[in-house]
Amino acid sequence: MTKRIYLTVLAVLLAIALATAVGAVADHTNTSLQVSGFSGPELLTDGNERTFTYATDNASVTAERADGVYSVYIVFDRLPTEWTITDVDSGESRTCGENAFLHDFVSTEELFGYAPKRIKMSFTKGMSIDEIYAFGEGELPDWVQRWEAPLKHADLLLISSHSDDEQLFFAGVLPYYAGELGYDVQVIYAVSHFDTHERPHEQLDGLWTVGVRNYPIISEIPDLYSESFDGAIETYKNRGVSYDAFTEYITECIRRFKPLVIVSHDINGEYGHGTHLVVNRAIRDYLENADDAEYFAGSADKYGTWTPQKTYFHLYGENMIVMNWDKPLSAFGGKTAFEVTQDGFRCHKSQHWTWFNRWIYGSTGAPITKATDIKDYSPCFYGLYQTSVGVDTEGGDFFENVMTYATLEYEAESLREAEESRLEAESIEAASREEASIAESESLAEAERETNNEIPEPGIDKTPDVGIIFICIVIAGIVLSAVIIALSSKNYARKR
Repeated sequence: MTKRIYLTVLAVLLAIALATAVGAVADHTNTSLQVSGFSGPELLTDGNERTFTYATDNASVTAERADGVYSVYIVFDRLPTEWTITDVDSGESRTCGENAFLHDFVSTEELFGYAPKRIKMSFTKGMSIDEIYAFGEGELPDWVQRWEAPLKHADLLLISSHSDDEQLFFAGVLPYYAGELGYDVQVIYAVSHFDTHERPHEQLDGLWTVGVRNYPIISEIPDLYSESFDGAIETYKNRGVSYDAFTEYITECIRRFKPLVIVSHDINGEYGHGTHLVVNRAIRDYLENADDAEYFAGSADKYGTWTPQKTYFHLYGENMIVMNWDKPLSAFGGKTAFEVTQDGFRCHKSQHWTWFNRWIYGSTGAPITKATDIKDYSPCFYGLYQTSVGVDTEGGDFFENVMTYATLEYEAESLREAEESRLEAESIEAASREEASIAESESLAEAERETNNEIPEPGIDKTPDVGIIFICIVIAGIVLSAVIIALSSKNYARKR
């Protein structure tokens, strides 16, 4: 009994230890940081990702942990240039920041093949940083964004004018297709918000929240407000930006990512925003020239031409479908796609003073909890503007009649495997036939040899001839008689 109790206790302790080890969260608070060459070094660790400091000459941050530095997460204030990490003890260095991610995660364990005890991060003059975190071993917190590079090919390309449109008028799209279904979804933005310090961070935080993992593409066109297409053209022209700048950028993105499905703004610009109108017109112009390699020839030379299988515009009045964003999603713990999008827009704190806040959340007395609660500019209504795979008959899915790249690759691989199996079977069958043919030929040859040994050749009688034998005997007798007579005559002569 005592032994049984002992074993039970031991098993429980082991289970607790294992669960603790598996669920251990990576720590960054026990990391020693030594900052050099920054104008405001305390801002790198103040826990506020909206404060920042600039690197001066020979700027560096040295991080030290007794258990090893397993990873670092840096929130830059502006897009970074390349920077380096050096293992202080070995002197080995690695270059980072090639992707120029605003929120950059680096696994030092993968970078070096081990977790260095001390690392030195070196930055060039002028780089601006909000926060630096150095983690020990364990599971990283959810707020650490581990961005992957933009896609090579996109199942769905969401073309959003501004940072926050993807969480408002396209509510539900990203949580469902990127987060729940795991499709290859690429988001591109027509304008940039680097005239502020908050919005670029809100942009990435919101995308990460709703399940996007591939870094977005953001143009260098500034965010300018207008209330009509002509007004937008004039406003941008006054800032040195032409309509062709929009069409060239959108054309290159479509050709680069080769999307199967494009989703973008209402032809009327939702509430009439000039940039929304310009973006929609630019997409329509592209679709009219999709097969023309002379249309912005530079990107055609680089990526080739491309025609998507489908293009959907928000609120478009033809070939309309209704999207259900109020279904629970397993990838988000049972939250609906719309509820996840509401979480995404919570990241856009700088925009909460606008009417968008009431549009997506409602009021205290009349809260909005479902996508279907929104009546103006409903995020549920889309129209199929362009298709090469036929119109929708069932509705409720951008990918009706469309197979994703993963499915296409799977089917292509299945066909390749089937073809290889067919060729292998044919090869085996041919070899078997050849082997059987050789065996049959050898058998026939052997049978022929045996037959030739038993049957006389035609025209030759091997049976002894009696007449010939008799003649031979007579001749032999005559010869023998002659010999005897000769010998007898010789002996007689001697006696005489």
